[in-house]
Amino acid sequence: MRLSISALALVAALALTGAPDPGPQVGVDRAEAKPGEQVLVRLTGWPGGTVRIELCGAGTPTRCAVDSSAQIHLPAGGAGGTPLTVVAPPGGCPCQVRVTTLDNSLSATAPLVVTGAPAPVDDTVRQAATRPPTVLAAHLERADGWTAHFGAPARRTLVLRLRNEQPAPVNVAWSFSVGRGPDPTGFVTPPEPDEFAAGEEREVRVPVTLPAFAVGTYQIHGDIVTAGATSRVTASTDHQPWGLAGMLGFVLTALAVVRPLKGASAGWRNPR
Repeated sequence: MRLSISALALVAALALTGAPDPGPQVGVDRAEAKPGEQVLVRLTGWPGGTVRIELCGAGTPTRCAVDSSAQIHLPAGGAGGTPLTVVAPPGGCPCQVRVTTLDNSLSATAPLVVTGAPAPVDDTVRQAATRPPTVLAAHLERADGWTAHFGAPARRTLVLRLRNEQPAPVNVAWSFSVGRGPDPTGFVTPPEPDEFAAGEEREVRVPVTLPAFAVGTYQIHGDIVTAGATSRVTASTDHQPWGLAGMLGFVLTALAVVRPLKGASAGWRNPR
């Protein structure tokens, strides 16, 4: 009988010795609070020393209400508590009370619902959406009427195929110019600023007008602009007003024919 009792005692002692250490624990006296109210934070299982207590959001990256944070010194037993003023963190909620040692070697959290706190802000996605959409293709379409061949303004359409390859919407603004040489300055009316959804692919058409009596090669430059960067697209077009040249040639030919006729007519009227 003694042997059985001793064996049971040994098993119980081993069970108690082998029980896993729950580690540092954080408790809050209630599950929900409003900004400006106080909650009581209880700590157990912490090593002796100073810890930092903050109310943090669950967004990416984690942001905490630093101005309302608290620090307390825990005795060797690792238990203690302190009131914490509730302030909605800049990252929004869902929120949690986070306790960390000053060297950041240990950390633990407890959830807390903050009434009226804003939704979480994911800065990782927002920062990713600062690149302009990718230019997949760009070409020019001619839209000349017959008058353009006689010196009237000529028309082109710059056709862009764009894709937003980012995981979030991106706002896009535009700037275009046209002219002779490498740095055109002629104004082109840009499309209205627009938003491309995540992964959206779209065709954008930009009407361009060449000035009256345009001759030769013209450059078209475009800037696709976001808050963080600019993407440049270029195209060139050639315009030869053959109608105007033909009409000028006709006039010169007619003058060349008329002058000898005038001379012959004058000689017929005044014979020697």
